[in-house]
Amino acid sequence: MLLSKIKRSPFIYFQFNKCFISYKPQAPCIDPYNSSKLLSNHFKSGKIKEAENLFDEIPEKNVVSWSIVIHGYSINGFHEKSVKAFSHMMLSGFLPNSFTMVGVLVAAAGLQNLELARSSHGLMVKFGLESDVIVGTAMLDAYAKCGNIIYSYKLFEGLKNPYLVSCNAIVAGFINNKLFQQAVLLFNFFRGSGLVPNAVTMLTVIRGCVALGSRALCELIHGLTIKLGLILDVSVNNSVLDMYSCLMDLDAAIQIFREIECKDVISWTRMMGLFVDFEYAGDALKIFREMRKSRIICDTVALLNLISANAILGDLKRGKQLHAQVVLGGLQSELRLSNSIIAMYSKCGDLDSSRSVFNQITEKSLVSWTAIISGYVQNGCAREALNQFIKMRQEKTDSVDSITLVSILTASGELAALEICLQLHCLAFEAGFPRYRSVQNCLISSYSKCGNVDLAYIVFEEMGFLRDVVSWNTIIYGYGVNGHGETALALYHKMTETGEVPDSSTYLSILNACSHAGLTNDGLVIFNQMIEENKVKPSQEHYGCVVDLLARAGCLSDASGLAGKLLEGMGPNIWRALLGGCVLHGNVELAELAAKKVSKLDPGESGQVVLLSNAYASVGRFQDAEALRSGSQKKVIIKIPGISFLNSTSRDFG
Repeated sequence: MLLSKIKRSPFIYFQFNKCFISYKPQAPCIDPYNSSKLLSNHFKSGKIKEAENLFDEIPEKNVVSWSIVIHGYSINGFHEKSVKAFSHMMLSGFLPNSFTMVGVLVAAAGLQNLELARSSHGLMVKFGLESDVIVGTAMLDAYAKCGNIIYSYKLFEGLKNPYLVSCNAIVAGFINNKLFQQAVLLFNFFRGSGLVPNAVTMLTVIRGCVALGSRALCELIHGLTIKLGLILDVSVNNSVLDMYSCLMDLDAAIQIFREIECKDVISWTRMMGLFVDFEYAGDALKIFREMRKSRIICDTVALLNLISANAILGDLKRGKQLHAQVVLGGLQSELRLSNSIIAMYSKCGDLDSSRSVFNQITEKSLVSWTAIISGYVQNGCAREALNQFIKMRQEKTDSVDSITLVSILTASGELAALEICLQLHCLAFEAGFPRYRSVQNCLISSYSKCGNVDLAYIVFEEMGFLRDVVSWNTIIYGYGVNGHGETALALYHKMTETGEVPDSSTYLSILNACSHAGLTNDGLVIFNQMIEENKVKPSQEHYGCVVDLLARAGCLSDASGLAGKLLEGMGPNIWRALLGGCVLHGNVELAELAAKKVSKLDPGESGQVVLLSNAYASVGRFQDAEALRSGSQKKVIIKIPGISFLNSTSRDFG
């Protein structure tokens, strides 16, 4: 049959060979008008096989039936078939009309084949169709989607009396080629020329405004949609909602969402997704319940949002229910859902289920591998993460991305595996991520955890303008934990001099560094600056650092007084810090008080027993120390053992 010949023929552009078509003499007589109408309906409904069968049964094909097939293939994404059908139509001796050319131009745009677009342009001129506005619009759209915006704009300028669709197409062309500012300027020019935008225009322009990231411009466009009465269009409303979501303006997005009268599934899922982005999992679940009450059918995106919300909550029971719902819905083969379920189980601490889902995926993507590797890292299984990464490399997965690198660098840092960090640093260069901020920050952290602050500082220096507050925090923390408190302090002052505003983590890092280096006065000054100048609210960890700072310096009465004032609402870490200082300076009486507070606030912890026992031993009260340790053994209080790591295995991640 003819369509099967089209499928088997080599893919060529307008270079035609002889094609012999045999017709069955006994074929029934088919009305050309009705058959063409039915053929068009099949393609519009996406019934490609039915359309192909019907076309094969048409005994006398004409330019109309051929054009319907060419255009039908294009709009359904079968671009190569569309071009092949066009070639066979030309071989059959039919000349294309405007509808035919639109079909083949849509195919050229879909294939992003500039050579095909130029060939189509030549045929368009040859057959005298260049003055047809519809064909001209399709032609400029094809050039734009093939990356040649200059040709596209020249064609637009050559159109006589371009109508709204042509204007929309050229604005979209600029946006598709990432010329967002030019697109907005062109839109303003059209407005000045009397153009009245429609919903398609506004959907296109909103994309450009979002890409520019200008809040003022977005608000102006929002006002224009209201003025034009387009806010009643649900697709425009969804686009405005997405616009404010991209600006991370939750209040404005909620207001827009509540004002949408006829919400569709996109409205609901976008709102759910925004709540998930803000990690407001409870609100995301509430929106989902409202969606179900509105009788909106749950789609894959809604399930993805639900799974992500549950991962934030860490609710394993609900997670298993969602997994069951995916399986019952026959969606377990949907890769995006499987990847999200892997991540969800990992965040719920159920690595067995996470691994099981991962193993069931037949064709694993890079996201699948990254999800399982990140899951191991999040649950403290750094060695397993490294082993999984090795398997990924052995299976010749195409490449790595920045998220994979960050996860595996974190695992290497946890294991203090300097050689692996060096190899991964080389891999980052090879994979093209030397200027990715997240990768650079993670390299600083990993080198610091390996004890090599010199390499960490080299990475920090090479970042240049890429440095952000996380970069400063990481290098300050790195010097602090490696015993270089004064260098950490100097870096903190350099950070403030460059205009970078310290955040809560910055103060935690520098206070910890001052505590371990004995820089008591500097630490107290910085703590006061944090509260008075930068208006950062101190957390339990900040107060714990200050108590530790005072206790290590021997100011036990001040440390005890501060700990006593902060008792309400604070955890045991403050009293642990005081207990450590008491052991260091041999203050048994205060050590007993601190140990009692820790036991009350954290009954399952054994560290305070060991520290108090050490305090007794430091002043010669060995019998009390022995009695305390014996009592802890009878109560089955087990001390978490320390771990030493000897890296004797060389791994190659090349």
